[in-house]
Formats: sequence, structure tokens, C-alpha cells
Amino acid sequence: MKIKYIYIGIILSLLTLISACEDPLQEEVFSFIAPENFYNTASDAEAALVGVYAGLRMGSMYSQHYLIGDMGSDDTFTGEFRGNQDRIQMDEFTVDPNNGIVRDRYENSYITINRANAVISRVPAISMNDSQKENIINQAKFLRAFLYFDLVQLYGAVPLKVEETLNINDVASPRVDVNRIYDEVIIPDLLAAENLPASQNLEGQVTRSSAKALLARVYLTRAGDNPGSPYWALARDKAKEVIDSGHHRLLNAYRDVFQLENQNSPEHLFSVQFSALQGVGSTIQEFFQPRGINSITGNGNGVNEPTFDIVSAFDPNDIRFGTAFLLELPLANGGTNFYDPRASCMGFPAPCIPAPYIGKFQESAPPRGNLNYPIIRYADVLLMYAEAANEAEGSPSPTAYDMINQVRRRAGLPDIAPGLAQDAFRQAVRQERRKELAFEGIRRYDLVRWGILLDVMRNHFQVYYPVLAGNVQNHEVLLPIPQREIDLNPGIELADQNPGY
Repeated sequence: MKIKYIYIGIILSLLTLISACEDPLQEEVFSFIAPENFYNTASDAEAALVGVYAGLRMGSMYSQHYLIGDMGSDDTFTGEFRGNQDRIQMDEFTVDPNNGIVRDRYENSYITINRANAVISRVPAISMNDSQKENIINQAKFLRAFLYFDLVQLYGAVPLKVEETLNINDVASPRVDVNRIYDEVIIPDLLAAENLPASQNLEGQVTRSSAKALLARVYLTRAGDNPGSPYWALARDKAKEVIDSGHHRLLNAYRDVFQLENQNSPEHLFSVQFSALQGVGSTIQEFFQPRGINSITGNGNGVNEPTFDIVSAFDPNDIRFGTAFLLELPLANGGTNFYDPRASCMGFPAPCIPAPYIGKFQESAPPRGNLNYPIIRYADVLLMYAEAANEAEGSPSPTAYDMINQVRRRAGLPDIAPGLAQDAFRQAVRQERRKELAFEGIRRYDLVRWGILLDVMRNHFQVYYPVLAGNVQNHEVLLPIPQREIDLNPGIELADQNPGY
């Protein structure tokens, strides 16, 4: 069964927490049990770890990862023109330091990091099974590394907190060089997490392969667009360790990956867990469905809609198309809405969806909201290997071809033509990543690490929304440090803001 979150509210009321109305690095004690009186037993340690996992679902964290990872790219748009201004800013590249999505992601990341720090520092003193203790600590280290990795990709230099924040004296925290965060926390924590077991007793908890796969992604990101970087070989080798472990495989059908019965399958290396029955359901389906259409799955918000750019990126025979996009939507009155990818609903009866919506995350039976949100899948690992091997070796090897072709064969596509030059293979991998991982919050991160976010977005807007083409400015590779953080953190001044904001 999934990690249990049902008692999270009770657990966290017993712990020292960060006030939602104060600096995210400042904590305020409002419980009747001090932390030193809580971390006494193995059950306490397990409960505290659950609190770290629960942080991934707060606000616009990974329950709404698409707001940054997809909407901040050429794959989706908000579909709102006078609606939520935070989403409109993210979509149109007009984000400012007061943007609620930017602030929420930053603050909740530090709340969750502080929970991880508490586990890492306090659990070692608990008298409990050593293997269980190491497992808990290394899971917390994985999650801390994951969050810092996300922060540095989005904001650049950020405060580095590796000790539990307990009082006002610990609030002042200056921004720290990105390389230092990688070298002192992200990579060491993931190397420690490689000591995790190959499988866990509770579904959804990270494993050895989770750590290796995330470390491969870290190395790819550090390689950036530098053709001579040693990180390419490190990424290739780390991805190969996951592949050679024998613990993971592609599911037979692409559609199967996103079905409720296949949660935490051998293809899923790390997913954010949801459970409507336990009161922690996902809102992804509700947000992605067409607005104002009363389907059997309820009314949608239509706030994250695919662009015509991503629709046209799919080959005509790509099996993934019918899963990635919502082509048919059964209505509550017994009818069906259709989407015609060829033209304006020609050949389909009315009513018709004139543009596609996202179809990956669909549940027809209530209670809905149980689908996990995938962070790392095995298909991603195969594509990371193909990309890294091509860059590290100067040309695509037979093994690199095999990795990308495994992904393409499941999609019903022919193998990549042999004999490609390095750049042609590079472009093939990039295109495959876009289609295979569409709407999983990865697109913006890929564009940034390839060094092409600005060019891609300027071209995208010029073709589809010319009035927005001038919005894309050089500084927008990074998001702004939230204004509230500058106001409340004595270690960060206005002059420390990312340039351009």
C-alpha cells in the first residue's frame, strides 16, 4: 500500500514547524510537544519521514509541478486571459518577484528541507534497528538533495540550510553559490542514498535506483550544453547502473504507465504519492480537463492546455498520442466529446473539443485523485543514457541506439536510422524526450540545461502568439527570488535579486 499520510496533520502538529506567515527559514513553535520529546522511537522516526514526503504535495510543489515545468515552456499554456494572474505570468513570461507560484515553490521547498534536516540530525540519536535508522536517514537525504536540486535549477544561488532551523537567530541566510550546493549537499546526499535498499516495504518510498537515476539527471544538468564536460560520462555510467540492476523495465503499453492499477510499477522510480481516500488526492485531472464540460469525470478547470506546438511534434503513427491527449471525453448525459487532431472537428459529431487537452492522468471512477505524479520513470533513464553516451563518446554507440529505440518501439515507431552524426542523434533524443515525457513537468528543465530555453520560447511565441514574442528576456532562464524572502531574510538584500527582476 502507499505511504500513509492519514495522520500527517496530527504528526505535524506535534513538531516544530515553520510559520506560513513568516520567513520560510524562520520557525515558530506552536505545539505542545518539543522536537526533542518527539524523536524517541522508531515509530517517531518513521512518522517524521512521512512528514518530509508529505511536503512534496504542499501548495504548488509537485501536486502542481506543471505550473512551472510545463506552463513555463512551449508545451502548455494556461487557457486563461483574465483569470489567475500568477499562472498567466508563468505562461506569458512576465513573472515578477511577487508571483505566488514562485513564492509558494520556494517557501514550501524550505519547509520540507527543514523537515528533512530534522530527520537527518535527530534520528541518529534514537535507539532503534541500525538498518532501519540508516534507511530513514538516507531517504531524507534523497529528498533534501531532490529539493535543493530543484531550487538551484529554478532560482540559481539560494540559501544553504543543512541544520534544523529552531529559532530567530538562524534566520539570516545569504545566497550560496550553486556549485557549492551541488558539491556539499546534492551529490553527497545522493551518493549516501545509493545505500538505500533495492526495494522498500512501503510503496512510494525511494530506493537505490531512485538515487542513481536522480544522480544521473544531476550530472546531465551539470554538463549543461558543454560538449567537453566530464559529467556526460558520469551521467551515462550512473544511468547504466540503473539499467543493469534488473529491477526496472518499460511496461508493455505506454497507456499502462498512467493507469491506477500500475502505480509504483517497475517503470516508476520516483513518484509523488496521492490518495483521495486518505484526504490527499491529486487535483491534476480536474485542472487538466476541459473547462465547462460536464463529463463523467466531472467539470474541469482547463488551466493547463497543450499547445499546438506539442500536438504537432508527434508523428502520425505514434501510439503515445492517444494517451498524451484527450481525444474522447464521455459526457455525464451519455454523449461524447471528441477531439479531431486533423482539423476543426471535421468528421466528428458535435459537440467537439476544438483543441486537445491532456489525457495522461485520467480516472473515471470516483473517488478521483489517486493517480501519482511521476518524477522519474525508467523511460527517462533510457533516454538519459542515450543522450549522455552520445555526448561522452562523440557519436552514438550501438547501446545508445538501443536505449532510444526501446522507447520508440513501445510507441509503435521505427528505430532511429543508423549512422547518424552526433548532432543529428542529439536532436533525435531531445525530440523523443519531449514526446515521451510530455506533461510530466520536465520540458522547461530540459530546455534550460540545453541552453535553448530563450530561443525556443521566442520562436514559439513568434509562431503562435506574436504579441508575446518580446516578453522573453535573457534573465528569464532563472525565476526571481521571491520578494517576501528578500523582505524577511536579513541575509538577502534587494541587490541580491537575480538580474533583470
